[in-house]
Amino acid sequence: MLRTCIFILLLLPLSTLAKSITWIYVDFAPYYILDGAKKGFGRDERVIQLLDKALPSYDFKFVTLPASRAIHELSSPKNLYCMISIYKTPQRAQHIDYTVESSTIGLSPSLAIRRSTLQRLNLELGQQVSIRELIHRYQLTLGISASRSFGGILDGIIDTIPPEQLVSRPGKDPLMSLTKMLLKKRVDITLGYPSEHYHMQQLLDDDYQLSQLTIKETESFAQGYVGCTKQAQTPALINELNSALKTIKATRAFSDAMLYWLPTELQPTLTSKLIQQSNDTPEG
Repeated sequence: MLRTCIFILLLLPLSTLAKSITWIYVDFAPYYILDGAKKGFGRDERVIQLLDKALPSYDFKFVTLPASRAIHELSSPKNLYCMISIYKTPQRAQHIDYTVESSTIGLSPSLAIRRSTLQRLNLELGQQVSIRELIHRYQLTLGISASRSFGGILDGIIDTIPPEQLVSRPGKDPLMSLTKMLLKKRVDITLGYPSEHYHMQQLLDDDYQLSQLTIKETESFAQGYVGCTKQAQTPALINELNSALKTIKATRAFSDAMLYWLPTELQPTLTSKLIQQSNDTPEG
């Protein structure tokens, strides 16, 4: 009887067996809030929660990694992991399969800067600047999170920055470390996203020393995708994730998740894009 059961299991297609997805969580607020009053309210966590409801045949599992190790582990063939909201790059595509449907949408990267530096450079709050010109003309030091991609254009600009003007921070809560360095004048600007800078400012900047600058070399919006380790069963998984993403992106819950960590004054810009995206999503 045991041999018969084993033989039947071997003949069953993968889709009829128990299916699971192991999601990578990282120590990077406000995308993942791993402790405190807002635990579980991270933007990317909430997308995973929506996908869990949209894919009832899957068992969701989780592994928490340092942000600096996430892409390395996602790319390793030793495990089958998936991760929300990553950029597509040719280098990553060698080891990672991506969804066609985006999993997150937000405003493009911005620069956090001390207001005293703004005054010194005769710049205005919220002004749009060229990051290339800003760094090379004024010899500013840029702080970035290690092993993180900001898209082809910005990654290319970062590659041109002299090492002495670039601080790459690995480990736990890298943007928090960089923001502390910014407040202590150990770096001049930090690169992140508006919601990240806003979250850090709420935590660390009680006397409003910091502001943000938008970047000319970026698009208005940034989209991230689900990436899964490239294995034999990954294409089938990606197809199911595409269908689920198309469904959840038309919901109010998805829009709420995208807007939750964005400053009030910036929400209308993203709201317009979310409405357009929802209207462009075909029914069924």
